Amino acid sequence: MSLKHGVQTVDIMADKKIIKSGAVGATNVEEVRWLIDTLMTSSAEWKDSGWAYLIDITQMSPAAPEVSNELVILHKKLEEANCKAMAFVEGSQVLMRVQAKLHQQQSHAHVQEGHFATEEEAIEWIETILG
Repeated sequence: MSLKHGVQTVDIMADKKIIKSGAVGATNVEEVRWLIDTLMTSSAEWKDSGWAYLIDITQMSPAAPEVSNELVILHKKLEEANCKAMAFVEGSQVLMRVQAKLHQQQSHAHVQEGHFATEEEAIEWIETILG
């Protein structure tokens, strides 16, 4: 299943218990709130067993401060929803990698985090965590 709101897209890989999102360009607070709601609703059936979140940041622009605040909340919500792993597909996005790590640190969430050049590498890593 694929969903879209503004620049945000969400794809649910139910067979793997992975939810993938991405954005092209800059996202805003309202779109991140939609993303949080969508992730929480879509992962609800996996809360007991755990699931993973794959984020494609290869085409994203750095987040404005108010958007960064919402992304910190997103990290906390992922932990509450029993997300076992966050895998960032970065390509060559060095600035986005730094910002993603900062959001994770600020959230104090205990979700395993990995950074990868390709989606295939990210999925392989996720599969080792989810079993």
